Amino acid sequence: VPVLMNLMFIASMLLANHFGWDMGLTLAWTVPVTGVAQFAFTWWAASRVGFALVPSWPKMTPELKHLFIVAAPAVLAGGVIQINLLVGRQVASFTEGAVAWLSYADRLYQLPLGVVGIAIGTVLLPDLSRRLRAGDAQGGRDSFNRGTEFALALTFPAAVALVVIAMPLCAVLFQRGAFGPDDTANTAMALAAYGLGLPAFVFQKVLQPLYYAREDTRRPFRYAVICMVINAAIAIGLMPVIGFVAAALATTLSAWVMVWQLWRGSRGMGPEAQFDDRFRTRSWRIVLAAFAMGVVLFGAMTMLGPMLGTDGLRYLGLALLISAGIVSYFAIGAMIGAFRLSDFKAGLTRKPN
Repeated sequence: VPVLMNLMFIASMLLANHFGWDMGLTLAWTVPVTGVAQFAFTWWAASRVGFALVPSWPKMTPELKHLFIVAAPAVLAGGVIQINLLVGRQVASFTEGAVAWLSYADRLYQLPLGVVGIAIGTVLLPDLSRRLRAGDAQGGRDSFNRGTEFALALTFPAAVALVVIAMPLCAVLFQRGAFGPDDTANTAMALAAYGLGLPAFVFQKVLQPLYYAREDTRRPFRYAVICMVINAAIAIGLMPVIGFVAAALATTLSAWVMVWQLWRGSRGMGPEAQFDDRFRTRSWRIVLAAFAMGVVLFGAMTMLGPMLGTDGLRYLGLALLISAGIVSYFAIGAMIGAFRLSDFKAGLTRKPN
């Protein structure tokens, strides 16, 4: 479904360019069109596997009432996240161009967050719920630990990369036209600040299912409200000191506070919320492999500097830089026992029910 949305946006941009339509207006109209298309595609796909949706007037059954009671705090917690973003943008708006810099940086760190974090959260919640209802504590523990391990293995190196090569990433992807070197430097600073919080954003997706699988949505909502206050205090308090970067840094710090609260609250949940020996053994090796990759990236960035600054070669240079990071991370990680490459294949393979 997300791929369908992206393809429709690409098609709309090509059509706007070909027919001379206003690009902004075309993209704006594409948003509701993609929403209808995604809904239709999901409806059709669900009907193929036996879940045909037949529209009818809703009835307030006991099950639906229970769903509202359980889901309401989770919905409100999602609203807290949007308030945090609004506060950050409002703080940044006092600096000319800062809202744009934060938006560009946000798009880059949302890529690994969307690919890894949302996927893990989507898969982990139903699996944990099924195992807990069946009384399978060991299976729940394995599911939680493998999800955490998978998240750490993919997001920590991404965070290191966003910090180390923030400047060439922003320069190659955005620096053209009215977007000058100063804009690149400011966007890179915001990206590095967001990058420091990337693991926290994903770990939230791993820890929250421990609560949701038990139909405990109130504590995560309470934690989110606390983080909202912390986010606003840091953003407003640091704005006179470090400028617009305070908004990005506040988002990162409040995300880590959220992780700490979720982890601390899960300590009384039993063995399924405990880390096992395999995770403890591999976690520090994953971190070590990511930092080693960061050293490789820094060296490669230095060597590829002339290519990254040449208009005709900068995309190739960025591709080589990213490839160097990917190859070095997986090679070093496999060599020191941080993971086995087959683990990633197993994590991406759909298991039969």
